[in-house]
Amino acid sequence: MKKTIILAVVALMSSTALFAQERMNAEQREKAINERIEQSATRVAKDLNLKDDAQKAFVATYTAYQKEMFATNQRQGGEARGAEEDAKKELTNEEATAKIKENFERQEQQIGTMQKRLEIQKKYAEEFGKVLTPQQVLKVLTPQRREQGGRDQFQRRGGDGERRGGFGEGGPRGGFGGGPRGGF
Repeated sequence: MKKTIILAVVALMSSTALFAQERMNAEQREKAINERIEQSATRVAKDLNLKDDAQKAFVATYTAYQKEMFATNQRQGGEARGAEEDAKKELTNEEATAKIKENFERQEQQIGTMQKRLEIQKKYAEEFGKVLTPQQVLKVLTPQRREQGGRDQFQRRGGDGERRGGFGEGGPRGGFGGGPRGGF
């Protein structure tokens, strides 16, 4: 009986510690995200040569903008792997029909997310316009290109400015083993 009580207490303490750790990790993750957003806002304000009140107003607006945009991000895991596994095995008509419906639902969610992001961008374009010139607003709302090594490169993308990914993506440099770099 004593062993059972002791084991129950140890299990309760362990689960409480794990819950506290998960909560702490979520808080730390949120804090890190907020810090990154603020650093990004400060860097963009510096790139736009904003000073004093304009910089403060921009950083506050940009921070709110990035937080709203970040909130639209969705974690979607396992779907591609599931589709790949389904392609390897024979599906019944019912299973295939269900997969088709799942694909449509996922695409509708993606379109909904894109619509939310578009509305956020429209809203903040007006807000940014109170502090920035239209050219600066355009720079803030579109992926920035920078010149490096004689080639234009996207700041928000990989080293050569092109999308790279799975088989056949990104043209001649995409995929595994494609392009002059070879390999991954």
